[in-house]
Amino acid sequence: MTMVSQSNSIDSSAIHVLLVEDNPDDAVLIRRTFLRAGRDQWKLAQVERLAEAISICKEYKAQAGQNFDVVLLDLRLPDSSGLETVLKFRQAIPDIPIVVITAIDDEDLALASIRAGVQDYLSKEDITIQQLLRSVKFAIERSAALTEK
Repeated sequence: MTMVSQSNSIDSSAIHVLLVEDNPDDAVLIRRTFLRAGRDQWKLAQVERLAEAISICKEYKAQAGQNFDVVLLDLRLPDSSGLETVLKFRQAIPDIPIVVITAIDDEDLALASIRAGVQDYLSKEDITIQQLLRSVKFAIERSAALTEK
């Protein structure tokens, strides 16, 4: 697991993000985006496989007593691909908002992902820094609003 922040303590004021991305170049770009957006505002962990994502979410909740605030999920991972990735994650960890960030530019898959509970579906080809940060913040807010109902 890679962390943007090297702090061992859980900072409750920061937004805790889990990036599930196996492409090292894409992971570096996304990590840099969050670093530029503010080291104190964002705490980013990164894993490369779906199984690792599920495991770290469970460990994090047991250790911190809370969930990650959001998961950024690629749909082409070594141990899962496509909509199956969303469905498996959602089944194991139903209460964390998901933003898909993928190179798969497929409108049907995007709609199916949204129907499966994803908050947003972003194409790696077209994404901007502002769009990524806004999508993450909106996903967290939408999830909180749904939980309050």
